[in-house]
Amino acid sequence: MDVGPALAFQELGHVGTIFLALPIALMLGIKKEAIGATSSTNRDKDYGLICHLYGADSPEARGSLSIYIIGFLIGTVYIGFLASSVAALNIFNPLALGMACGIGSGVMMAACSGTLATIYSQHSDQIIMLAGASDMLAAITGIYFTLFISLPLTKKIYYWLEPRISPKHTRAAVQRNITSEKGKDTKVGG
Repeated sequence: MDVGPALAFQELGHVGTIFLALPIALMLGIKKEAIGATSSTNRDKDYGLICHLYGADSPEARGSLSIYIIGFLIGTVYIGFLASSVAALNIFNPLALGMACGIGSGVMMAACSGTLATIYSQHSDQIIMLAGASDMLAAITGIYFTLFISLPLTKKIYYWLEPRISPKHTRAAVQRNITSEKGKDTKVGG
């Protein structure tokens, strides 16, 4: 009961991903795939939601599926390594780290909590329990959070940022400036 509020509000941390990953994706030239890729953690529930809203053959679904696959293949190893690295810093409570393991993916949660349970063997049962509870709540509340908060926010930010920082638009604006500068030079010299 003491950790209930922390577990309930852990989804709020996923909004930071939107503000960090979406601009990077747009600068790399990724288009609507960025909406599906950055709006959530892209686990089963999120991919299903994106497919339901946009269709399985949509750019948004392709972006979500790509992150789903990358998370499954690379994320499991990465989160185990990240857990041991953060634990080595010795600045967080082991139980807080256990709660952080629950992101809605059973495989990632197992890799993270297993690593932490080995490092903090005196708290292993509590770490596993908190990671499981956190993972379950992330799956349950995450679908609603994605549907009502993070996906609409991602779409708004995408449509605001895309014309400003997309390489295609940036190149076009630079080309317009060069063309207008050449036109001014001819008028001045002529």
